Amino acid sequence: MKNNHLIMLIISLILLVCALPARAIDCGRAVTVVENTVCDNPELAWLDRVFTNAFSETVMQDPQRIDKIARDWMKTRDVCISDDCLREAYLQGIGKLYDANRPFSWQGTWWNTTATAGNGGKIVISNTASWEFQLDAIVTGGAYHSVYSSKVNIYYGVGFTNKIYWGGGCALILVPRPDGKLEVSSDTSGRCQLLLPGSRQRAIDGVYVKAPSDPRPAATLISLGVFPGQAMDDRFRQLAGNDYQQYVDTATSVVYAPDLDNMGATVLTMWVKGMANSKSTMIMYTPEGKIWALRVEPGKDNKLKLHYLTTEKESKAMPKTLMDWRSKFIE
Repeated sequence: MKNNHLIMLIISLILLVCALPARAIDCGRAVTVVENTVCDNPELAWLDRVFTNAFSETVMQDPQRIDKIARDWMKTRDVCISDDCLREAYLQGIGKLYDANRPFSWQGTWWNTTATAGNGGKIVISNTASWEFQLDAIVTGGAYHSVYSSKVNIYYGVGFTNKIYWGGGCALILVPRPDGKLEVSSDTSGRCQLLLPGSRQRAIDGVYVKAPSDPRPAATLISLGVFPGQAMDDRFRQLAGNDYQQYVDTATSVVYAPDLDNMGATVLTMWVKGMANSKSTMIMYTPEGKIWALRVEPGKDNKLKLHYLTTEKESKAMPKTLMDWRSKFIE
């Protein structure tokens, strides 16, 4: 009986969510003037998606309250006749969904705890007032780095700016979370990516924590997803010795590669963003614990140095997979 009651409750919630009003505008089927105006403005279309995501994140906490907020908000949005009115309506709606208009300690140094190793974000917030604050940020992505600086206005508890110095129209929204963290999102039109060339992601995005120094634990080849567990990582540490950190530092981008030797091995290539042609690594390992690694780094006179490691000391032949990869660097 308890299980049946739980199933019915879940079904009821699903049906309720499906009936709720907040849906991202389908620009392929935009009908009203407001919908067409939003779709014609990349920043407003992004804010529409941010609002929809906020609705999805909060609706299960209190469906009836969030439903009312969304329905009342849509009435407010739909009477707008300008971009500025629509922008403010979206920011108001996002603030209400997150219940963001409450006391929050903005000032201080914030660190992106969701950035992967070799990538990072540091935001310094100063000169805070009830309506604005100064934001200065440094974002890193491998060999790339970028600086963001702007006055940020506070709308209904949510920070927003589209006037980043030299930002080319890049817009940011900063949402204070109930747990004291800060969630930062940048617009999806590609303008923010221009501030950090070579990054596939909008590099400033993430969840930030206020701290005097970066609170993220030191990265390992396990945390980076290179090795599946401690045993393999320990085996590689023993093999690499003091050079283990060099492999970690290389892995600002990590992708799988094919096993050309057909030995059932896992193969990964890693590189420093912006230095893929000169600072890269390939690691290959089997379930039995056999490991091969080839690392490329800049040497003297701009010549590349190669470092080869393997647990298979008795075999002088390098696997075809690594030889093929090596050929990309050495003629």
